[in-house]
Amino acid sequence: MYKRDILKGLLIGGIIVLAALSRVIPHPWNFTPMIAILIFSAANFKNPYLKVALPALVILLSDVILQINNNTGFHSGTPVVYLSYIAVAVFSFFSLKQISIIKVLVTSILSSLIFFAITNFAFFYPASPTVNLALGTYPHNLEGILASYTSALPFFRNAFFGDLLFTGILFGTYALTNVFLLKNKPSTSI
Repeated sequence: MYKRDILKGLLIGGIIVLAALSRVIPHPWNFTPMIAILIFSAANFKNPYLKVALPALVILLSDVILQINNNTGFHSGTPVVYLSYIAVAVFSFFSLKQISIIKVLVTSILSSLIFFAITNFAFFYPASPTVNLALGTYPHNLEGILASYTSALPFFRNAFFGDLLFTGILFGTYALTNVFLLKNKPSTSI
């Protein structure tokens, strides 16, 4: 491996770790860099193991830190959240074979929708004969699905704008750092 490839890898890894650390500071609900990290990793690592391993590790570690600090890292919906992360990572891998600003923007928007659709599907919550927002339970029917998605809309707004902002920050930081510090032309993945 060339020295330049090692420097690029360290740069990408450093950006991902710093982004993940921003998750453990106070922020609005669902305004996090997690989706952006998955998209950024899928776009910039050539090595398929790094595309998966580094984002998985930083997401897991940030959940551990949140669990230790304020007991919010793991909850009953964590398996569904992680399933959503896998879906976003796979989608990003296939949608960003060629990188452009438009493709990154569309991938971020669609990834937000994928995450929202999976994590708020009423069948992933305990069944209830009626909607009970206080308990987070929904009937496993169309009424429950619609109620679940409706009650999640305020969180989706934060997630959507957070995903767009963090995706822009990660890709922008990498592009600027790559050009000015590493003296590279706008880069392909490593």
